[in-house]
Amino acid sequence: MSWRSHPHAPKSGERLCRVEAIPNGNGLEVLRGEGGGALRILLTHSDGGVRAYVNECPHFSLPLNSTPGEFLLTNDGHIMCAYHCALFRLHDGFCVEGPAKDRSLQAIPVTVVDGEVRVAANG
Repeated sequence: MSWRSHPHAPKSGERLCRVEAIPNGNGLEVLRGEGGGALRILLTHSDGGVRAYVNECPHFSLPLNSTPGEFLLTNDGHIMCAYHCALFRLHDGFCVEGPAKDRSLQAIPVTVVDGEVRVAANG
């Protein structure tokens, strides 16, 4: 399912967080909705800017993190799925290694306006 069709999908222009809320060298998970039906959004911030993805590995539909608020980010710009070690590039969400190889995380287009991360108008 596309993130846009999720019942808790944020609308264009909607605020997700402030940039400074995204830990340096880690990710921030924003939950939209409650319980098992929540939309889990992963936000990262690096020299390349802010990126947002649905926090779900395409291999087995599990979240990328096994512990709330803790993601496995590498020094060379990748995030690793905590369950099956699939390795995704942060700049585009493409899997370069592991059981999800050649598949991608679902990107959520975002923009930064006055220090706030918002869903982009083309989102």
